[in-house]
Amino acid sequence: MVNSFALGRLNVFIRVMRTALIVGISGDCGKALLQGLLNNRHYKQIVVLTRRENRRLKNIHLKRVMVDFANMQDNLTHFHEVDDVFCLLGTEYIDTRNLDEASKFDYEYPLSVAQVAKEAGIKNFYLLNPSKLDINSNNFIISTRARLELEIGRLGFENFVVFRVNKIRGPVNMESTLFATKKGVGSLINLLGMGILNKVKATPSNILSQKIISTALSNSDNKKEFLPEDY
Repeated sequence: MVNSFALGRLNVFIRVMRTALIVGISGDCGKALLQGLLNNRHYKQIVVLTRRENRRLKNIHLKRVMVDFANMQDNLTHFHEVDDVFCLLGTEYIDTRNLDEASKFDYEYPLSVAQVAKEAGIKNFYLLNPSKLDINSNNFIISTRARLELEIGRLGFENFVVFRVNKIRGPVNMESTLFATKKGVGSLINLLGMGILNKVKATPSNILSQKIISTALSNSDNKKEFLPEDY
């Protein structure tokens, strides 16, 4: 006879398992986030929207969808039953070499992803964006990404969270003595320099992805914005 308590816990576990949709896996953060999601027991399926054929993307929990970002509406069905959308599109975050429409990854394409997600009834949308934004800036990236964030906010997601970075670097060994030493020195420099290091430091891709996933699963403080010093 099946233990009723054990069966109840199993049913709860099945109900809380999530489906994620991620766009922008060609950059350091995208690769780290995808691997983190695949390794996380709370996600039963990860849907990847990609413009490239990648035979290395193989996993029983992975659903790979080839898309034309210029016609995102055609992919509405792939957003059904998705809990969390992670949007990492942007010329500073993904590989846009040899693409004539590269600039569209900074505004048009991520906005269309958000619009389709909203139409599909998705409640949770997570965006990677620069730490400095100014819609009136002469810098194309700064002004465009500020406009993007504003437009996505207007869509009215129940949970819209922005992860801000100065720039992203490759993964680090968080268990190493060297990492702990550098982190301690960095904290001291920030303390003495009134946070000067936080204004320029790069965020390791694995630390950032870990923060994104943990926030999606449990944002106890209900934060809508994370800054470089939060990672």
